Amino acid sequence: MATSATAKNWRATATAFNPGNLWTDLAIPGAAARLRVHEADGTPDATANASAFHLGATKAGADLMIAPTYDNFNVDEFRAPIITNVGSLEMGIAAELVAITDIVAMNKLLSGVSTYATGALSGDDAAYSELRIGAKAITYASIALIFELKETAGEWGIFHLYSALNNAGLKWKQSRKELGFTPVNLVGYEITTRAATDTLGCYWKTVQTS
Repeated sequence: MATSATAKNWRATATAFNPGNLWTDLAIPGAAARLRVHEADGTPDATANASAFHLGATKAGADLMIAPTYDNFNVDEFRAPIITNVGSLEMGIAAELVAITDIVAMNKLLSGVSTYATGALSGDDAAYSELRIGAKAITYASIALIFELKETAGEWGIFHLYSALNNAGLKWKQSRKELGFTPVNLVGYEITTRAATDTLGCYWKTVQTS
């Protein structure tokens, strides 16, 4: 009997090979929508994301993660599981950031523990920008890594956490001979009021249509 070959596709251009830009304080898109980005440079659209804040340079890019775990169920009569269920789901971004002395940026990475304040020169006291560390209400931020696609110049990949915070705190080396970076671990939290298929985030890309 004659057979037909199936064509291979090595998908060699669909690779992760460009730097990304890490943004926080973004707008959360509505149902069936996506983060609005500027077509020319891939930055968050300034009108839709008026509070967007760029977290700056990284030591070696960012690690992106979507990690479901599955709960398997067995019956006595069979050796392998017969069904499974998504037991838990994680989505996150990890990186090492260089902007250690940018007090505003660091404040955005210390949800629930830092209070930002500034003061003018007064008598013998210097002007200052500070983070007071203690306990306060936890807030979440909409955070995304945006990168140019290797496969299509001028098109963008977006890895978006709708509601996230950094659960790694801040930690860095202060040294004359070594540049200090702080590792951050941005963890997504589900928004329970959204549709069950769209509670945590969205990984998508822009596509040329002309």
